[in-house]
Amino acid sequence: MSTVLSAILLFMGLGGLEVMFLFILLPLAITIWALVDAIKSDFKKDINKLVWIIVIICFPFFGGILYLLLGKNQKVGF
Repeated sequence: MSTVLSAILLFMGLGGLEVMFLFILLPLAITIWALVDAIKSDFKKDINKLVWIIVIICFPFFGGILYLLLGKNQKVGF
């Protein structure tokens, strides 16, 4: 299975550094950005901040994506 994935990635012109960026650094950056934004922001309800921080930490990549899509609407002044 991994040889098939390697062949597909090689065919697409993706080497080791690009794959590392795609699967490790990009999700990590999204998670950190969402976590910092959630910590620094004020929400309409105080409990929302805690809930979003827990979601981002428990589901690192998907929690960050959910926060960026849904959490922004719950912030004060947005």
